[in-house]
Amino acid sequence: MTGFIAAIVEAYGELRVNKARVLLSLFGVAVSVFAMTGVLGAGGMLSSALQQAIERDMGRPTVLALQPTGSVETTGAAARRDDAVLETLDRLGMTQRSRTAQFSLRVQTPDGVWPVQVNAVDPDYAHMYRIRTASGRWIAPSDQERLAPALVVDDETYERLGRPPLGSATVTSYGSAPTDPAAQGPTASRSVELVIVGVLPPRPGESRDGALTAFMPSGALAQIPGGDEAVRQRSYLTWVPPEVQDGAMRQLRRQLEAVPGGPIEVYSMGMSPEDLGFDRVTWAIAGVAGVVLLLGALGLVNISLVTVRHRLREIGIRRSYGATGPRIFVGVLMESVVATTVAGLIGVTAAVAVVRAPFVQRWFADIGLVDLPPFPVSAVLIGLLAAIAVGALAGILPAAIATRIKVIDAIRA
Repeated sequence: MTGFIAAIVEAYGELRVNKARVLLSLFGVAVSVFAMTGVLGAGGMLSSALQQAIERDMGRPTVLALQPTGSVETTGAAARRDDAVLETLDRLGMTQRSRTAQFSLRVQTPDGVWPVQVNAVDPDYAHMYRIRTASGRWIAPSDQERLAPALVVDDETYERLGRPPLGSATVTSYGSAPTDPAAQGPTASRSVELVIVGVLPPRPGESRDGALTAFMPSGALAQIPGGDEAVRQRSYLTWVPPEVQDGAMRQLRRQLEAVPGGPIEVYSMGMSPEDLGFDRVTWAIAGVAGVVLLLGALGLVNISLVTVRHRLREIGIRRSYGATGPRIFVGVLMESVVATTVAGLIGVTAAVAVVRAPFVQRWFADIGLVDLPPFPVSAVLIGLLAAIAVGALAGILPAAIATRIKVIDAIRA
């Protein structure tokens, strides 16, 4: 251990003496490590952004959908189905779950009555689909029984409504549009006052084409015009750990065969990164980064060979004072390794700083990154290990040449 530490100290001393040569030889390595780490880090975050964008539409990879294959004719039968499904989920320890039902409402705006597609859900729905509000809040458990149902709307709906104060101002809503044209108008069905409690951010890449969407508590459907029909068509979602997904699907199918409107079909909603081919993209990015680093290593080998030729006299003198061949070999090799390690640290630090820069983070958010992940540790480790490996490979050949130099010839050089 003492000899190894001494070799490192000696190598560091040689680097300080030959600063200009070291900077020239390590510039390419630092740039290569910067490119490799930056590409791997940005590629990992890009994969996260694409995965999160897909999860906002399809749910997380292990979200299970419970879809009744039959129908129920009364709200009482729908309530019994609710009780049976929720009791089964509780018994199986599936605490992340949500009921869901889609229907249409007509909402009074300053420009008239506009249709809004509403999804009645439970609070855990936001975790399954990575939903975050831009302002206000998401649906809470206390919203299920409030007299004025809570509503979370998208940004375009909020704009159409005139941006009322969140949590206090009410919005008038009506049932879906009647089929009789003569019955059109606000009095075609009874009205309900809704309170907007949250606003969703704009969806990346989506155009404002007039399609209005909103979310409301599943427990408030009984107060909504036409809500009874939505209750009878309700389906369910639950989020389970990946390792129990297959067993959970079998258990749910077996235990929910006899519920009203059953049996219930169970299937997975989301897609994993492997299903989307992100692993192949990662390997492709790593291959490109490896080629970039190899080009930097070739330049370092050439400069190291030239350096050894210029140090023949020094090496000869050290050999004459008793330095062994292995000591010379380790000393020359460690000079290269220490130098590339320093260059690797500089390249990795620069790559992390660039990828974590605010303008880069905003770009990731614009393409669908909801939860900002940290810079991938694997990219940092790969960059540092690659720098060390390049130093070792680039130093082996010059070190081998240095040990084969004859003492008398080296002194005469």
